[in-house]
Amino acid sequence: MTQIAVYGAGGMGREVAETVLAAAQAGEDLTLLGFLDDGAGTEGKQVLGYPVLGPGEWLTEHPDVKVVLGVGHPWVRYRIVHKVLELGGEWASLVHPSAVVMPSATIGEGCVVFAGCVLSSNCRLGRFSYLNYNTVISHDAAVGDFACIMAQNALSGNVHVGEGSFMGVGISTRQGTNVGEWTIVGAGAAVVRDIPSFCVAVGVPARPIKHYEKPEEMPAF
Repeated sequence: MTQIAVYGAGGMGREVAETVLAAAQAGEDLTLLGFLDDGAGTEGKQVLGYPVLGPGEWLTEHPDVKVVLGVGHPWVRYRIVHKVLELGGEWASLVHPSAVVMPSATIGEGCVVFAGCVLSSNCRLGRFSYLNYNTVISHDAAVGDFACIMAQNALSGNVHVGEGSFMGVGISTRQGTNVGEWTIVGAGAAVVRDIPSFCVAVGVPARPIKHYEKPEEMPAF
């Protein structure tokens, strides 16, 4: 039996936890222990009837427990991953039983794939990436490490989303377009041409409206 702790006790953490429970109900050898959260005063609280076990350091005394990410901001995800690795923790990947994953698709370490997602022929999910509800990844598309793809995205064939980028709800993409690294694309956008790295892009068609220079400057949302 693989014991799971979800890192992050907020809204996304609850969604991930319920995905763990759905996978276990479908027959996967998983059990949810609870949540990890670095926020002050969260330890001991109940979330969905499961305890907040403590901050990340809890893992040092529980080396057999595997971790699944339950936060959405890519830079925060990056920091948590490196903290857990420094603590000697291990990661689990998680795929909801209703997701459709073609045999030629590849899923990296620490990924989370929610209900209703479709991963088509030869598509690739990088390490610690995240696909929210009803997202479609078409043939030969690639999602970089730490990227977060929110609900009802449609990534067309040969689309590439760079490391650490965040795609808001309901984005459509033209085949073969690229979204750079550590970029935010706003909800409802239509990506019909390449979007550069380190920017915020919005609209139909999507255009950059803000630029920054490094991942840690990615705006909060």
